[in-house]
Amino acid sequence: MKSFIILTSLFNIASVFAANCASPFGQCGGSTWNGVTCCSSGYASPTNNASIPQNNNYAPNVQYATSNASASSGVIGYASMNGGTNGGNGGQTITVSNQSQLETALKGNNAKIIKVNGIIKLNADVTVNSNTSLIGANKNSGITGAGLKIKNAKNIIIQNLKFSYCLGSNKDCINAQKSTNIWVDHCEFFNDRNHGKDYYDGLIDFTHASDYITISWNYVHDHYKASLIGHSDSNASEDTGKLHITYHHNYFKNVGSRLPSLRFGTGHVFNNVYENIEASSVNIRMGAKALVEGNVFRNANKPISTNLDSKQEGSVIQRNNDFGSTANSNSITRTDGLTSVPYQYSTENVNNVYNSVVKSAGPQ
Repeated sequence: MKSFIILTSLFNIASVFAANCASPFGQCGGSTWNGVTCCSSGYASPTNNASIPQNNNYAPNVQYATSNASASSGVIGYASMNGGTNGGNGGQTITVSNQSQLETALKGNNAKIIKVNGIIKLNADVTVNSNTSLIGANKNSGITGAGLKIKNAKNIIIQNLKFSYCLGSNKDCINAQKSTNIWVDHCEFFNDRNHGKDYYDGLIDFTHASDYITISWNYVHDHYKASLIGHSDSNASEDTGKLHITYHHNYFKNVGSRLPSLRFGTGHVFNNVYENIEASSVNIRMGAKALVEGNVFRNANKPISTNLDSKQEGSVIQRNNDFGSTANSNSITRTDGLTSVPYQYSTENVNNVYNSVVKSAGPQ
């Protein structure tokens, strides 16, 4: 049986090269694409652009952009607005496997597609500039030891990467400030819970008037404070009217809190899974407003709160959520906020969300 599996795998690989097909997740079509138009065996191109596995549970209108694939029509949520988010579309593709190569490739604001091959050990945070796609070459590629720093930048895609043990200067895996149009998709984020809650900081943090962000299909686990959106109760003058963010189809497991913690901004949180959440899950505060729908909560404390940790309440409209056994720990004190969002999307039936998200979140 083992010999048969190996021979079958070798045949599939040989077939890709013989037919001059795109690699998995590579571009194999598109209205302006002049390259190969053959997708890898077992992969399809439902949007006639980036290829994805045929047996996936992804939302049908999402394209998973690598190589030169454009993502502006594939991203769902706030990152699809304000001109869209297509990262390094049209730029040179560079493959990197160490910190020096990564730092060199990330320089400048020219369009660029950077493929990370393997796990890169960082000794300091690295800066991501505008018009960048940073993509894992396979499901076992990413960075460890420190994180990504994004400041005064725009139009960035971070996709198919593993982030772990981020102990750079910010102690965040992704730290973005004053930046817009960022899409974080199909990544994995984790540290550990063997230290105090402040040993690491955040996994995915956006502050200082960052805007038009989508966080989708990520596996976020084994951490205390996961995702802070808006860093201070005292930053209303800068953050009010900014910090528009969408979270969809993420798997949050064994996390303390901040999924997200949102101040001043506007959030859309749909079709996520929350499992074994210790302190609080969705925390909407300081005048922020959110639409929270179609999520699944399993042993998740305080699934939704609007009066937690800050002097001013937030506001939540919630609908079609499965709170499991913790519904009585909700604390929704205001419901005069967000009732709809200005982009197209569709929600899965909440009964299907757990299996769909657990199966397909994280690097592919």
